[in-house]
Amino acid sequence: MSKAIKVLSFDLDDTLWPCFPTITRAEDLLYQWLADHVPVITQSYDMQQLRSRRIELFEQHPELAHDLTKLRIRSFELLAEEFALPDDWIEPAFEVFYEARQQVTLFDDVKPVLDELSKDYQLVSLTNGNADTVKTGVDHWFDIALNSASVGKLKSEPDIYQQIQQLTDIDPRQMVHIGDDPQHDVSGAKAAGAHAVWLNRQQKQWQMQDCEPDAVISDLYELPRIIDALLQT
Repeated sequence: MSKAIKVLSFDLDDTLWPCFPTITRAEDLLYQWLADHVPVITQSYDMQQLRSRRIELFEQHPELAHDLTKLRIRSFELLAEEFALPDDWIEPAFEVFYEARQQVTLFDDVKPVLDELSKDYQLVSLTNGNADTVKTGVDHWFDIALNSASVGKLKSEPDIYQQIQQLTDIDPRQMVHIGDDPQHDVSGAKAAGAHAVWLNRQQKQWQMQDCEPDAVISDLYELPRIIDALLQT
């Protein structure tokens, strides 16, 4: 099989757009909705307390780590149980968060680079989160979109990358994954035999001892040059 790189897979949150302001805004809107529709919750918990409860739930139930939608809904169910509420508010509350969560602002380098790369490669999106490529407006760049909930494993495991390799009928070394998280992007991709490029927008120090990225970039503008270099290896 040819050694040519054929597939580029991209993380979404903090790779194509900043995650923290996106989620913070969504949670602000959700909290206001809760205050209007189930005020007993917001009278007892401020937004930070609700966030802390959800983090605690995450830590107590690692089996939900790959499905952030299920995790957030479960946090609502526990609130309903605590306050003896009917559950008819849970679905609309989640929809408020979910729709707001899709309102993203792309980094400046995303459009020009993905426009160019999509001419020569199959592009794939892979995420642990519940961003929707259609609702976020990035679907036109991607041939395939997968998330950890549909695969049943986090991106720190090789499964999601192996599924892409099977779907696109490529050898692992014909795939390059690009993402910001050392464990979920670099370690996971390398475990599946793919190339891994660490997008280090914040100039952090590499901390992992058991693996190294094939390349490090500070923005996506550097990516075409890196791919050319990997083609020579």
